[in-house]
Amino acid sequence: MLKNRYQEILIGLSIMSLVRGIISLRRKRSTLLIDDERFRAQSYPQNFLSELEVLALLRLGKAQGIPELLDLRQFLSNGSLEFVATSFRLKTGGSPLGNIKELLRKFPDLIDATDLDQVYQESDENFDRYFLEELSRFESLSHEASLRPKGFRFDLQGPKWLRTVFTRFGDQLNREYAVSKDLSGPSLLHLMSIAFEEKMKTKMGPEEIPFYFFKLLSPVYRIQDFFLITQLKRRLTLMGGDTKESTVQYWQLHNRKFENLLLASFEGVISGERVLFFSHLPEEVPFSVISPYALMRKTQVTPQKRPVSPYPATALTFITDEVNLGGEEPYRVLITESGEMAHYEWPYPELPGSKADFYKQGTLSSFQKDSEILPFEQKDWQFGGLQSVTLDMRGLRQQRRTEAAVLSRLPLHIALSDSVIEGFEYWGPFRYKSFGLLALAYGIEGL
Repeated sequence: MLKNRYQEILIGLSIMSLVRGIISLRRKRSTLLIDDERFRAQSYPQNFLSELEVLALLRLGKAQGIPELLDLRQFLSNGSLEFVATSFRLKTGGSPLGNIKELLRKFPDLIDATDLDQVYQESDENFDRYFLEELSRFESLSHEASLRPKGFRFDLQGPKWLRTVFTRFGDQLNREYAVSKDLSGPSLLHLMSIAFEEKMKTKMGPEEIPFYFFKLLSPVYRIQDFFLITQLKRRLTLMGGDTKESTVQYWQLHNRKFENLLLASFEGVISGERVLFFSHLPEEVPFSVISPYALMRKTQVTPQKRPVSPYPATALTFITDEVNLGGEEPYRVLITESGEMAHYEWPYPELPGSKADFYKQGTLSSFQKDSEILPFEQKDWQFGGLQSVTLDMRGLRQQRRTEAAVLSRLPLHIALSDSVIEGFEYWGPFRYKSFGLLALAYGIEGL
């Protein structure tokens, strides 16, 4: 039986919304989590983790006494990421040494030719141990910096050849085309920003360079979210929190302030002090997200007959054509499992009156082309739209020499007719400017 009033109402079922609910309950705040299917949205950064996010979530589990997060590694499967552009095809996800060899094969200018033999003299065990120690040091410093309003500078320690790769990595990916006449670096940054933060960027800030470097070269894990969510949901209920799978039928707002909501499951009117949204917002609600940046929504092609399994697909391929880096068809995403297509996604700009069906022909045209160059077979498929979106920050031209704070908030607000609604808070994947899920794991305890 649900209560009539809660101090916190969380909208959208996900790992992070459940973690937030558990934290709120530990603070003696009555909590309701509403699983409205319109607020379910897939998120690349929250599904595919590196060691950075694993370490941050393990720390969070220890700090908040959440056994399920302390056992996080049992919910992880080995995954892979592949970045496909006009001039390269880069696949990562294995050992750090294997990943850096793959990077140097595709981007040989990152290292002096005379130093290349040193890379192949490294042993997997020794290099991987060193690399993960450096990654852990960066993650620890990032967490400490998240507690302060100022940024921090990270200096990579280790062999000279690797420090050269690290320095040139930032320089090459940030280099202007007018200077380099080469789009391979910007293409890789473009695809990584989608994979790691679900944003499209053309520049990395100083603080983002080590984040992207470690993310790219870390092992990749696909989180088994179905099992982890099931256990976290049970934990929240045992602690006295409530969950409800239902559609929010009506939102009561008064003077730009949240009053209450009505569920379609006839529990009656429920009021709350704060409403936290942990998902991309769907269209069928009387409010929107005010963003200074454009949004790209997505279409999707899926097989009509997919095996029903709680085990998710473990391979992501991000694709772009260099001529489209600044255009309206900037990327495509292929999700596969054992070579079998699970999903194919195609973005389109969110414009007044835009609908996924308007972009069906463009999606199918790209789907046909990519099926000829990528290792997946076309089968009976179905077309539809997705609720998730990508934040388009390609127009941002910010030149900074100093590091920004880890938890720099983006100016996104939930509003009605351009007026911010008091009591509504955005906690989705674009809450912070950088660091993706890592930043959300640091900021999830925020009041």
